[in-house]
Amino acid sequence: MDFKITRLSKVIAVLLVVLYFVAYVFPQTVDYIALIPGRTLPYVWNLFTAGFLTTNPIKLGLEVIAVLLLTRLVEPVYGSKEFLKFLFVVDFSVSLCVLAGVYIIFAMGKDTGDILYTKFTGFHGILAGMVVAVKQVMPEHEAKLFGFVKFTFKYLPVLFLAVTVGLAAALKQFSEIPFLLLGTYNAWLYLRFFQQQPDSQHWGDSSDDFKFSGFFPGFLAPVIDPIGYVFSIVFRLRHPPAETKAPFAKAAQYTLALPADNADANRRRERGAKALEERLGMKKAAGEGEDVESAAISAPSNTVVIPTSAPSSS
Repeated sequence: MDFKITRLSKVIAVLLVVLYFVAYVFPQTVDYIALIPGRTLPYVWNLFTAGFLTTNPIKLGLEVIAVLLLTRLVEPVYGSKEFLKFLFVVDFSVSLCVLAGVYIIFAMGKDTGDILYTKFTGFHGILAGMVVAVKQVMPEHEAKLFGFVKFTFKYLPVLFLAVTVGLAAALKQFSEIPFLLLGTYNAWLYLRFFQQQPDSQHWGDSSDDFKFSGFFPGFLAPVIDPIGYVFSIVFRLRHPPAETKAPFAKAAQYTLALPADNADANRRRERGAKALEERLGMKKAAGEGEDVESAAISAPSNTVVIPTSAPSSS
């Protein structure tokens, strides 16, 4: 796996740090950067800026570390352009939902206080969306928590929510909970139904790995799957019938295993794949029945051969 910190993750980390110090040195700027529903008009840019503003130094440090770690897993698979698009979709959609929710609560309730002028900020909504993206690209990857609790990344979003929502409730930071929940859900909604698959005209991710019920233990699937079916009808899935493995998870098997900037290695892989295809074509035409492994063994020693399609998951 490539553990190099990407350029985009550095830019995001610097943005988080800069906004923190701007808000610290000039506190009055928070009124223009934070999402304050009563002031969103005319300050509409706070629908974007609020998600990147963190006012707690401890949270800032944890978020910077998290974005550096998670981005290097997702960005090489999505590509920088698609990954940046994903971040802004999650950021804007979460802020828009919070804005709408606050106005609905204000219209329905009598004792809402100054809810229209509550300051909503924090990168935790985007971070929750990034955790969902990690689940998509490496659902079967295993990790250990505290050195002995083993879990797969397909349950990472639920684990992340359980910890962060629990901490927010314990610390009475209730304004953070909508960002966490909406960040997780909106990220899944975009990736499941609207993200364009690589090198194709298909949209969304119809794989079983990425069903809504896949976020939860298997025994809950009969209850949750009907909800997912409703959304598939509402949004009219624009992708082929259900696949057994997510398209980006297939790409991750190779993309994450090689340095993103190693052009020479990429050229060797391409030459190896082309040589393998030519050998298979020649053997097929001659009626020889060798399999892929035999062809790979006979490839030149200075080429790197990879399979032309990802192996099916067990």
